[in-house]
Amino acid sequence: MVHWFITMARKIKYYQSDKVLEEFYRALANGNERVLRRVHIPHSSVFYAREAYHQHSGEWLSLDRIERAMFLEGMISRYNVLDPDRKRDWE
Repeated sequence: MVHWFITMARKIKYYQSDKVLEEFYRALANGNERVLRRVHIPHSSVFYAREAYHQHSGEWLSLDRIERAMFLEGMISRYNVLDPDRKRDWE
């Protein structure tokens, strides 16, 4: 059962957004299951790390950048990252 879920999850193309809650609730309100399944919701620690970075630097970074940096530092697992094998332009 778990293997099937992982295989199916790999076939879904997710999209990233810094407006995660807005995207999620819009898809939920519209009853659009296809979009709802594609919304990537980062691990909660990503939101906390981004807020801490903002408080320290005054700069907002994208959720994708924070998530990717945390993954590269070994703070979150590859299963919590959108496209863990894709290099970003800032790397």
